[in-house]
Amino acid sequence: MQMKTEIKTILIPIDFTEKSKNALKVAAKMAQRHQAKLIISHTVHIYYMISRSGKQVIGSETVQENTNRATEKLDKLRISLLEKFNIEVETRLCSQNIIDSINDSVESDQIDLVVMGTSGQQKMKQLILGSNSYNVLLHANCSVLLIPEKFKKTSFKKILFPIRVKDELDQKADLSILLANKNDGNINLLGVGDPDRMIEVRKSYIEMKKNLMLKSTDYESEFLLSHDNAEIIAQVAKDKKCDIILLADEDEHSWKSFMADNFFKKMINGTTIPLFIVKSKLKKIKNKTEAVSGYDLTIPALG
Repeated sequence: MQMKTEIKTILIPIDFTEKSKNALKVAAKMAQRHQAKLIISHTVHIYYMISRSGKQVIGSETVQENTNRATEKLDKLRISLLEKFNIEVETRLCSQNIIDSINDSVESDQIDLVVMGTSGQQKMKQLILGSNSYNVLLHANCSVLLIPEKFKKTSFKKILFPIRVKDELDQKADLSILLANKNDGNINLLGVGDPDRMIEVRKSYIEMKKNLMLKSTDYESEFLLSHDNAEIIAQVAKDKKCDIILLADEDEHSWKSFMADNFFKKMINGTTIPLFIVKSKLKKIKNKTEAVSGYDLTIPALG
């Protein structure tokens, strides 16, 4: 049966840190399995001074040096990935903030998935104000895969498919099956309900079990009652030694989104297992982009 959901174009923003290089290995191997195109982007930060005479670049020579250095590094990465994985690779430089850069690529290149490296546990300030990976999770207009720096595998043999909300369940099911097939893996279906929503979640859980059976998909399943969905999902993933967790793009757009008990922030901070956040491509995000950059969008002419 042909999958409704495919992964044909993967974007990975890279800053040449160890966590982004680690994520690049995962993204490259994933592109190879899915026969997908891999786009690697890097942001060159540019600062401007605005005066009566107009806007001027601060340290234009330094900007040029950083641009040349980044171009050289990207070229080396592209050649290395072509030789090692035999995949289609494109590299690009940008000066926009990371969210605008990603969403421009989602629209122009039909990106199916953004892959980002994360450092795992965040400081309290980052938890409240939002880390780079958290901002991408919220505002990227396509699915996002967060790879913790401590995750050293390049395949996803054990896939955890939690059901805690009704959002994107069909797409999550298709992606779970797709990942299982591409990785020769298996699916763990987990229903997680708190007392207030247990009936609603259990109904979705039972329906999804039937859907997986109709698609002739092998899976294991269990339903757990919990007052802390993030904690129980992370614990089950650890106990079952899962390689990836699929989550729906649903969050409480309330004061909790700015505090440490936000579901997604707790998941990022509470597990060293990759998180695949499923979104409909080009989905309109209601909340405004958090400030992640103070740079102008204009890049000076090079050369």
